[in-house]
Order: sequence, then structure tokens, then C-alpha cells
Amino acid sequence: MEEEIKFVVFKNLSEAVPRVDSVDGLCYYFANNIKADLEMMEIPVSMYNINEGEGYNHYYLLAGNQQDYLIDPTYSQFLPKLNEKPILFEDFPASVLEKTERGKEILGNLLHDGYHKLIDDDFDIYLSGFKLKERKQHR
Repeated sequence: MEEEIKFVVFKNLSEAVPRVDSVDGLCYYFANNIKADLEMMEIPVSMYNINEGEGYNHYYLLAGNQQDYLIDPTYSQFLPKLNEKPILFEDFPASVLEKTERGKEILGNLLHDGYHKLIDDDFDIYLSGFKLKERKQHR
């Protein structure tokens, strides 16, 4: 199954990347297209939104019989940007992953392959980077 996932992610990225400058903000597009391709191959797949209820959306996929593959080919948008501070998050999500060896492996796989085979608490580590800043309440 991993070979099929690798093929589908690569195919979708290689078709789109020459036509766009960046994959930032295209998570729904990729998740939807990859999901459709995997379903045609009869690979179980579900699409999820990280939405914290604060108007932020980021789509990713879990695929496989035990949902053992995390697919997020647009994760590069969460890398630290030169001379920028994260607006919505406490830190850039990729910076959070870089703090642990396991997080570095997840980050490397997402950036290089667009997917990661989940083991143990990998999914919780992935989600840990998406902690939103506290918002001030206005009266």
C-alpha cells in the first residue's frame, strides 16, 4: 500500500507544482484529489480538518486499513519564514516538530515524501504543532 500512496502523492504534486509558485493554502485541493485517487485504488482514506473552531482550516488525510498513513503534502507551508513570526500559532508547526527526534523524522517524511507511516504517538506529535495562540477577548 505504501508504494501506491507514494505514487499518488507524487503524481498529484508533479501535476500541480509546475503550474503554481507554492503549495501554501492548497491543502484542500491536494487532500481532495489524493483522496479520490486512493479511493479509486480501493485504499481506505479519510480527510480531516485541523480546524480549532477559530476559523483556521488545514486538511490532511489518514489512509490505510488502520489509518496508518498520514498524508500532508502541503506541510512545507508551516516551515519558519525569514523575518516572520507565526500569526495564528504559538510557534511555526514545523519548529515544534523539530524539537524531538521523532518529530524531526515526521517532518522530514512530510517534506520529502508528502506522507508519513504512523507508529506509536506520531499522530499526536504531528498535531502538537498546531496549537493556536490565545486570543484576547474584547468586550
